[in-house]
Amino acid sequence: MSLTSLPAAAPAPSPRVRQVSLTMLAVVIVIAAAVSIGGTAAYFELRPHASGGTEVVDDLGRAVSVPTDPHRVVVLAPSVMDIVYRLGLRSSVVAVGCDAAEPGGIDNEYSPNQTALWGLSNSSCVPDFPSLDTGDVALLGPQLVLASTITSALAVDQLQATYGIPVVVFAPSSVEGIIGDVRIMAQIFPEAASVATPLEAKLADTLANASAWDANFSNNNVSIPAVLLSYYFDPGGYYTYGPGSFGDSLVALAGGDNIASSVPLLYAELNASVALVDQPQVILYGTSNDSYLVSGETPSVWPGAPYWGELGGTKIAVDVTLVTEADPTMILFVPVLMHWLHPTIVPAP
Repeated sequence: MSLTSLPAAAPAPSPRVRQVSLTMLAVVIVIAAAVSIGGTAAYFELRPHASGGTEVVDDLGRAVSVPTDPHRVVVLAPSVMDIVYRLGLRSSVVAVGCDAAEPGGIDNEYSPNQTALWGLSNSSCVPDFPSLDTGDVALLGPQLVLASTITSALAVDQLQATYGIPVVVFAPSSVEGIIGDVRIMAQIFPEAASVATPLEAKLADTLANASAWDANFSNNNVSIPAVLLSYYFDPGGYYTYGPGSFGDSLVALAGGDNIASSVPLLYAELNASVALVDQPQVILYGTSNDSYLVSGETPSVWPGAPYWGELGGTKIAVDVTLVTEADPTMILFVPVLMHWLHPTIVPAP
């Protein structure tokens, strides 16, 4: 499961024992990578390339020329896959990114609900951790790769420059930006326009209703709760969202005051002692079966978080995908979040 998705705040994997000279290892890796890339690039050049197409501007402001209605697509983020599925484009997906080498495989990036709904399995995996294997992607013969900022800029450049595969990056900076992502996807897949239009309308209506509630809170001097939204913790503190992030905009949209809104980073670890001093009124903590992002944590083990017992706010466990993956499902979750933050005012959806 990714943090479209969350680019960098997840904990690093455990270091592995080095059993060979680092210098020799580096040489071997460089040589092997060069051979692999060169061979795969030559192979890929023999494959037919799609003709025609259109130009779209992705969330990074990149103008990308894409084939019209591509039917072989690799998706490298669960948040992007959410849009693809909602637009009825699942049959065009030939692979998704995941850490196939780790126990659990597909379950390391996709929740059980997602794998079941979207028809994913370990056979759907293309390795993307600790880095994307661009050669493996190229061998799948995709006409297009749909990515998030989890995919490195180097990998994006390599896919396009070495293999000639266009890459569109989805990285909304706010919840509202998700609607723009649906629109970009409809540009790429004109066949999905009839589905994209009502989906955009539904998402816009959900956001408009949330804004109306926010205006009502302001007009009636409703108390705005201080909120800690944490998707992971370690002994130092709580991983959360800073100003300008989609997580920060999610809390604000739901009528909350993000206690991490003054930290200098988009994604940061909030010191546990700071959280204790701030005493948030509502604590939203992510849970998941994901063995990488949340390390298999469930509500029963979050009391191990630092100062957890001394934080007196209302603690609500939330499926981590709903607060880390900027996709239509996140917007549709907003009414539930508003009810959690204002249970006596906002009715349960």
